[in-house]
Amino acid sequence: MGCSASVDISPIKWPTRQQCCSKMDEVEVSPAGKMATSRNWTSLTQNIQVHKARLMLEDMNLLVDADFPPKDSSIGLKMMRNGHKKIVWRRPHELSLHPVLVSDGTSRHDMRQGDLNDCWFLSTLSVIAEKPQLISKAKDNSFGTPGYNGSFHCRFWQFGHWVDVYVDDLLPTVDGNLLFARSSDPNEYWVSLVEKAYAKLNKSYAALEYGFEADAYTDLTGGLAEWYTPTDLRENDFYLMRAAFQCGAVIGCLSLDLKSSSKESKGMVSNHSYVATAIEEVPYMDKAAKLIRLRNPWGETEWQGEWSDGSDEWLKVPDVIKRELDVTARNDGEFWMSFNDFKREFCNMIICNMSPDFDHDGISDKAEYQLQLKGCWLAGCNAGGWIECHSFHKNPQYHLHVYSDVLVQRRYTGRLPVVVSLLQVYKRDISRRHEEDDLQAIGFEIFQLPGVPICTLGEDFFQAVDPLMPENEETYAKYRETSGRFFLHAGDYLLVPSTHEPDKTREFLFRLFSVGKISCTCIGNQETSVKS
Repeated sequence: MGCSASVDISPIKWPTRQQCCSKMDEVEVSPAGKMATSRNWTSLTQNIQVHKARLMLEDMNLLVDADFPPKDSSIGLKMMRNGHKKIVWRRPHELSLHPVLVSDGTSRHDMRQGDLNDCWFLSTLSVIAEKPQLISKAKDNSFGTPGYNGSFHCRFWQFGHWVDVYVDDLLPTVDGNLLFARSSDPNEYWVSLVEKAYAKLNKSYAALEYGFEADAYTDLTGGLAEWYTPTDLRENDFYLMRAAFQCGAVIGCLSLDLKSSSKESKGMVSNHSYVATAIEEVPYMDKAAKLIRLRNPWGETEWQGEWSDGSDEWLKVPDVIKRELDVTARNDGEFWMSFNDFKREFCNMIICNMSPDFDHDGISDKAEYQLQLKGCWLAGCNAGGWIECHSFHKNPQYHLHVYSDVLVQRRYTGRLPVVVSLLQVYKRDISRRHEEDDLQAIGFEIFQLPGVPICTLGEDFFQAVDPLMPENEETYAKYRETSGRFFLHAGDYLLVPSTHEPDKTREFLFRLFSVGKISCTCIGNQETSVKS
């Protein structure tokens, strides 16, 4: 997972303690039809050398993470001011008789959101949990083995490189219950520990309050997230979504803010993150119904409109189809919805892939060439603002060269596909955040050049030449990452990143993806570093 722990280790039962919570003694039976990953995440509850392992644990000084201590500061002052009951930090073996890191593989059904508004993170994690190729990007953990020292290891992608995060296994509880995210199996702890590692990366649990699924996907996988507006989707875009999902893409979406509209909820949670878990076209009466299955990371509270659990529409679908789709009436937070209702109920959608879908058919294509370039805007120096600002020419400028490739050009009607992504280096740490540290609206422009530039281009050039329009028509957004898809002829281009407002200091990262050969170099107006 770009963050989860691989635990290919010898199975052994975790030592028990007399102080275990009695109400956690019974293991909850997994829901019928629960799908686990094919990866063999070994159960740690086998009855082997229990007494010996228990004595070793009792005698060990288990790790207490000094950098993310079991104190209120790790929760976050913002949350502590909300008047939580007394928080006690406990280890898994103090909460369960038979704690395991993972039981029965990792599944989307594992996720249960706690007293933290991080549905954007958990919804993405729930889908990645069923993708072995994404969930196994970390080193092994020794959770539950005789050599276990109380530490847990994750990896997250951060602005061009992978970062190792180590935490102890002390988890915040209230009245003996986990305060934040937990697994549907009360003896399983990988969900809680991954959430804790991500909280440490962002300095506190409170820093995870509210966010975008696109950021979670990028941090967990290092992939690329592209934004869509559901109301703009055409009927044929359903097949693009289905193809993308079947090829491994993560599709997340944000529900409408019902407080600012007159719509009734029909079970939908206002301004809440959901994730697609299936996209199918099924026979219905004399036509085919386009359906999307979605999951609420709460593990409960579902859509109650057409095609919801137990609705009349399912009575007209053949039983064999319903069995194949695992259609049930469980209150597990997962439900079906028509494509048309999906477009009405959600305001944002992201499709996340490890590599872009260059020809826009829903299928991720191999990016033969990928480039990363780091830079920064510095107020009073090279932060010129967007293209309507007279100081736009002061922004950093990059020379992009697209090489001719006959084979690629034949596939793409004589042009070459290039996807450009711009990320601002934005930290969620709320303890040190000021207005100037908040998300900036960022974007970029591409201009065609007559040849290789020998120096930075001035104001006259930008007044005389119009930028190229990307397929998505707009690259400026107040998000951590924004991207644009272009089909370019072989030749030279100028790439100019900017904040929307001038004089905003911020580091940034360019990522360029292409099927054909490209090169990109900075030609000027670049500051080499910014003090964090």
